[in-house]
Amino acid sequence: MDVSKFWKIPLKIFGMTFFAFVSFFVLLFLFTTFFISAGIGVGAMFGRKDLTELVTTEELNYTFVSGKRDSKNLLVTLPVEGIILGSPPQDISASTMVWFNATYGYSIQKVLEKASDDNQVKGIFLHVQSPGGTIFGSMAIHEGIKSFQKTTGKPVLAYIEGLSASGAVMAMAGADAIYADYGSYVGSIGVLGAALTYFDEPTAIEGGILGGGIVTRSGIERTVISAGRGKDLGNPFRRATDEELNNLQKGADIEYDNFVRHVAENRNISEAVIRERMGAQIFDNQTARDFGLIDGTLNRKEALAKLAEMAGVGETFQLVRPRRAPTRMWQELLFSMTGRLSADSASQAARHRHVCLDASRMPMAYYGDIQTLCADCGVQAPD
Repeated sequence: MDVSKFWKIPLKIFGMTFFAFVSFFVLLFLFTTFFISAGIGVGAMFGRKDLTELVTTEELNYTFVSGKRDSKNLLVTLPVEGIILGSPPQDISASTMVWFNATYGYSIQKVLEKASDDNQVKGIFLHVQSPGGTIFGSMAIHEGIKSFQKTTGKPVLAYIEGLSASGAVMAMAGADAIYADYGSYVGSIGVLGAALTYFDEPTAIEGGILGGGIVTRSGIERTVISAGRGKDLGNPFRRATDEELNNLQKGADIEYDNFVRHVAENRNISEAVIRERMGAQIFDNQTARDFGLIDGTLNRKEALAKLAEMAGVGETFQLVRPRRAPTRMWQELLFSMTGRLSADSASQAARHRHVCLDASRMPMAYYGDIQTLCADCGVQAPD
């Protein structure tokens, strides 16, 4: 019997086992490194900021964006993006200001309240990219701005990047200065009410109620009013009564009167000019400036410099934004690793669809077609 062959077998087994263990730990290290990097990437993506901007000032609850990192003069940038709503749904943090292309006015107001208690905050940079939204959400932002100004005496500059319409104008009107980036549009001072559809004598419904098409004897009537007694107002199988339409119109007229008065007082524009010359139209920068809706056209860097000048801090400031929930990055990573991300996203989409549809049934200071609100919120309208 060859003894050397006898020892080769256990040595071979030991070598294979040792190699397997080494390979396992190497792979574990590589996967750990990969997922940590992926987590940072996910956090940056959801924060929509560069990795250099993830450095936080823990004690101040702010995240550095630009400027001089060691400066104690803080300018806080607050985003007003997408449709403006009131408060976030129950299962979203109350501190969340922007979610699924919607801005929550009461969350912005809460951040402004906290900023007013911080002596290091020297001014607010309200970054606006919005077609407007609910009246109460828009007014919550406005009231937050006025309270901050009254409490601190410090400036708020609204900066429009692309669009500030309807409720967004309502929200920013009280700022100390309003500037727009090149090629922006501003205006749409008006109120939209419910959009009602009436199917005249339906004869067939395919795919369930309103699900796959409706056949009628006399066509479909769609009534849109720009501002009810019946509990089922909006039922597409009966025509709205004159009384219901008059009530809706009256509500829209009252909100419009309030809107006109609001802009007139805050921007020092005659109500007659708003009603008779401006109407609910939307304007380019030059026309908006001529009417007094904005103070001029600047790029973002120039607008920040203007706010710094108003705040008396010159070039010695750091631009910061409210810090996001500290576990958000790791939550998204864990969801993606366990396969729960898609389910969670579907849940969020369904929840926000409900929010958007609710918003489409109330008076809105919104620029656009109310029926497309779900799409504007980042979800598809129901079939």
